[in-house]
Amino acid sequence: MARRFSDGHVQYGWSGNGGYFSFTGAHLLQWYQNSDAVEYLFGLGQTACVGRVGSENGGCSIMETNAPTGRPFWLGNTEREIFSKINWIDYGYFYDLDHKWYYIIPGPFRIKLPLELVKNNLDKAGYEFEYRRKLEDELLKYILDEYRCTYSDFNEFIKKEGYDLEKVFKEIQCDGKLSMYELFSKYHKIFAYFDDWVFIKSDDVYKDITEILVKKKGDAHLETCTW
Repeated sequence: MARRFSDGHVQYGWSGNGGYFSFTGAHLLQWYQNSDAVEYLFGLGQTACVGRVGSENGGCSIMETNAPTGRPFWLGNTEREIFSKINWIDYGYFYDLDHKWYYIIPGPFRIKLPLELVKNNLDKAGYEFEYRRKLEDELLKYILDEYRCTYSDFNEFIKKEGYDLEKVFKEIQCDGKLSMYELFSKYHKIFAYFDDWVFIKSDDVYKDITEILVKKKGDAHLETCTW
């Protein structure tokens, strides 16, 4: 869990195990939508559970009770640091300068998308795993097709490296969808061509993707709040 300050610094830390949407994400949307509530939440420090406002004082079920660990959040200079202190992170939640929560898929690309977009695309059991795979597939199709055709520099890079795109598509497929980890392991040069963050925009009702933003890796990372 992380948030960005107006001076550009980021505050980040542990928000508990099992951080899938139906638990942590849903709680953030339900109880921590305004800046005062977010200020209170981060004021508790790192927590093993995100619960109701004031729940750490008792009176709520264990699944709805904040569980501060006694450790303060870490402070960093860039969003690229928010996964640097804890190993094996599967989910990220980021409160940005627009006062909105974003869901972050930690890797290999850090895929940032509106949290409410996840909420509106859960499977019948209420989980986001199928949607995450769909996002990976759509992102890789965009990079290898639309982005390549739009940006001549990348197209020249593909030609220079001698990549056979038909072969690339075939070798990074897994269970009928393109796999980010297969691209990362088998065609790392393509992955490394880009900044490691991706920003996904949605329509006003947070149902459909309207734009996928990727950037060529530069000398310095541009924070996604400026994209």
